[in-house]
Amino acid sequence: MVVSIKNLDKFILILLSYVVLIDMINGFFMMEFSKILISQFFKLLILILFFLRLSTTKYFSVVLVLFFAFQIGAIFGLLKTGSFTNFNNDMVVATKWFNVPLSFFYFKTVLKTYNTDYLMINRVNKFIIKSFKFLSINMLIGMCGFGMAYYNHGYSNAIGTRGYIYAGNELTILLLAITFPIALNYYLNKDYKKFFLLFGLTLFYAFLMTSKTVLGGVLIIFAIPPISQLKFRIKKKWIDYFILFIFIGIPVLCYIFYLGITKMGVVDKITHSMQRNNNEILTVILSNRNNFIKNGWEVFVEEYNWIEKFFGLGQSYHLQLSGHLAEVDFFSLLFASGILGLSCLILLVLYWLFISYKLMRLGRNYAKATFVFIFFITIISNLSGHIYGSGIAGYFIGFCIALMYYKTEFVKANG
Repeated sequence: MVVSIKNLDKFILILLSYVVLIDMINGFFMMEFSKILISQFFKLLILILFFLRLSTTKYFSVVLVLFFAFQIGAIFGLLKTGSFTNFNNDMVVATKWFNVPLSFFYFKTVLKTYNTDYLMINRVNKFIIKSFKFLSINMLIGMCGFGMAYYNHGYSNAIGTRGYIYAGNELTILLLAITFPIALNYYLNKDYKKFFLLFGLTLFYAFLMTSKTVLGGVLIIFAIPPISQLKFRIKKKWIDYFILFIFIGIPVLCYIFYLGITKMGVVDKITHSMQRNNNEILTVILSNRNNFIKNGWEVFVEEYNWIEKFFGLGQSYHLQLSGHLAEVDFFSLLFASGILGLSCLILLVLYWLFISYKLMRLGRNYAKATFVFIFFITIISNLSGHIYGSGIAGYFIGFCIALMYYKTEFVKANG
């Protein structure tokens, strides 16, 4: 029986709707029982279906080149070390780097193919809304004392919560990437009550995590929709709103941040980090990533020949020599997939910026916001890492970037 392209897309969107829930279930079993591969098999199925779907498009050759570019480092690593354990780990890591561009090309195809098909676009909408609901359930479970701490420097220093989503580093960008299209949709549809309600709820989740990155990220994500839609004409009502924000909005926001920082463990986390890093402010701000990069760069320059520098040797080999991941995306990718892998990512980012700029000049509202979003995640990926190399969040990042191709409103905001 031949499966139609449309039915395949429906099936993929249904699977994507449950990816957050599957990760929660996976984390629950890892914490309460033993490690199982539910999430890995689920993501492998989605990967195969993405490949199958894109094989019918003109982007498939580009997808294959990117897959090869990110994976070849793992192959060179196997030839050098002979370790199939490292090879398996490196293949998984390389697939994560491939996840964002693969998801981008899939959602680009969907949004361009079904641009006037309300029912299919509504399925895309439901995929995002359902994912946010599952993420909300996860955070509320964590608030009730279940799941894992976000930071765990020993039991007495356990701070924040990630619920049952095991990959705490990815939870930050997962929250931001799921929230962004919903917030943008509310704003473009002038549903400002829901927009600010979503802001408050997302900020609450950020305080539950106690991560510096997510706290700042929430403010930026919700600033992108209004900033991206600014016009140069100044209206009197804008001045009134600005004055109102200065005298009422900022004090209220500062008070909310004061309560969140003091009552939810953020101060405790910063204090512990200062003590652990000998009160070096830069190291605390960067969570020691400046030292990780320094050590990793020395290994890359001194231990790799030019062929290994170009193709990489996989993450495991570099990790064994340096002792720690760089946790900054461009450097992490360079150390794992070499100059080739990093060049591919940089070219992709430039391509996304160029296309979103072209569409922005045509008056596409979503392209305007996407242009700013790409700048934001690229900057944050080189401050906190785990963005472009994200597993579960990669689907949503790819979707956010592909939103530039939607011509009008995504779909009327619904609760």
